[in-house]
Amino acid sequence: MDVERREAAERYDSALPEGVNVMRVWTPRDPDSLRKRLGDDGLAVWAEDDVLHVVWRGAARRVELIGGVRPRLWLVEGTDDLWETSLRIRRLDEAVIDIVPCVGGSRTAMDEVRWHGPEAVEPRPVAQALVGTVERHEVEFAGRPRAITLYRPPIGGGLVPACCVADGGSVGLFARTVEPAILAGKFPPVVLVGIDSDHGAGAYPDPRAREYLPDADPDRFAAHLAFVVDEVIPWAEERFPASGHWMSGGYSNGAVWALTAAQRRPDVFTGVAALSPGIPPPAEVHTLGRHYLGAGTLEPGFRSASAEWARRLAGIGGRVRHEEWIGGHDHYWWTQRFPTALEWLLA
Repeated sequence: MDVERREAAERYDSALPEGVNVMRVWTPRDPDSLRKRLGDDGLAVWAEDDVLHVVWRGAARRVELIGGVRPRLWLVEGTDDLWETSLRIRRLDEAVIDIVPCVGGSRTAMDEVRWHGPEAVEPRPVAQALVGTVERHEVEFAGRPRAITLYRPPIGGGLVPACCVADGGSVGLFARTVEPAILAGKFPPVVLVGIDSDHGAGAYPDPRAREYLPDADPDRFAAHLAFVVDEVIPWAEERFPASGHWMSGGYSNGAVWALTAAQRRPDVFTGVAALSPGIPPPAEVHTLGRHYLGAGTLEPGFRSASAEWARRLAGIGGRVRHEEWIGGHDHYWWTQRFPTALEWLLA
């Protein structure tokens, strides 16, 4: 037995330490019982008290999870095709966690499960068909076309606020939870303008990080922000009855971009929706608009960065709402909380 597995076995009957919300544990597994649990499926997820068990079947050299929790799976002893992990999770009954196996850098699209604890909050309504429209456009940036996704909600008349969204390809997902909230009268119609990230590959700082993290490549960050403010926003305002009220939004590195954009251009962005930002605030911050910050209890670094942004902004008199969810670094939670953020920012 390797050291990691032995240590996880020693923790199996241990409670979570104070301040720790997820801990890997291990106990020997009977391959036949695991195969029976899987049946014809490639992935099984179940809970025993506060321990979440995951088993995946497939041929691989390395398997890891890339959803709401992200451990590497271990090969079940005595097999060459069963992989498993067991995680003790605080408040597991209230958690929602996407379980997404990843093999060789690629997600196994047919083998994804959403764990929804019996005490978890009910999900927001999700539009299966939109009343509004989602359009894809291109605007040139740095000598290459950059994709822009524009969501236009049902607009009854009057001027409309808008939000610039990092990782713009996600606007189609956000629209499916934003639109039901608009139609229910939770907040007024709002246009989403998504700017795709640079999808180029490379070692850190990769192209996306260079545009979203202010210290990774200061010149590239500044150029990208200028592109959004000076080109994308005027371009977008020609396509809907704009009120001039602009917000910035994003998740993960995109949340860092949204926060920093509002710090540098408070004359443009009067509200921020920042979900799971991965970097704490700089030494000096200011605030002129509203900020919504959120992160999951199962993403420790992002959780602490989000809390620190909220603490620092509130400390200088900022209008801040900071919330946490029982989950991780997960698109499910970002699409669930983005309408919550807009509702507060537009109140």
